[in-house]
Amino acid sequence: MAAEMEQNGLSANTKASQEWFLEKVEEMADMKTSRQQLKQHYPIAKRQIIGQMFMFFYSPLTKNQLPYYDRFPLIILLEAQKETFMGLNLHYLPIDLRQELYYRLLPRATTTEFNNFTRLRIDYSFLKSRRSLKAFKPCVKRYRYDQMIGKMANVPANEWELTIHLPLALFRKASQERVYKDSRLIARRIN
Repeated sequence: MAAEMEQNGLSANTKASQEWFLEKVEEMADMKTSRQQLKQHYPIAKRQIIGQMFMFFYSPLTKNQLPYYDRFPLIILLEAQKETFMGLNLHYLPIDLRQELYYRLLPRATTTEFNNFTRLRIDYSFLKSRRSLKAFKPCVKRYRYDQMIGKMANVPANEWELTIHLPLALFRKASQERVYKDSRLIARRIN
């Protein structure tokens, strides 16, 4: 996608590229690309770097107690420990809030080239301290490595913008509409 974008004379994170991405997303939605095929498109993460974007299949240990969950999280990694990691699962936000949060986080990128070294300089403390980023609240999730199905795929920084627009969420136990409604309510809370 990035190469195709360059052929069209577009650079990442501009108004023209956003419009181009939206057209591509509509095309991809019509193609019904499987999540497995998409995950295979991205490189397997050799290591997890805080502030980079990843996707993976997941089956929560406590799925019976959860009101709903996403089987195919798309996260920005916030923290990694020995057995667990915390991520900002963007699938929990409707596209308007997802875009708004993503574009508010972009100034925290470590490079403007959006290459393999790019990451967002964010962590949970940073998100909590910024009132303008309150949409992050419904997205923060902790995951267990032993509950992942297969390997984690790294989403290259030059494809972040496209990937956040793709309809990849795989919610269980509730509809996407319900998840989005709950997320809007959580994001509006003051505390």
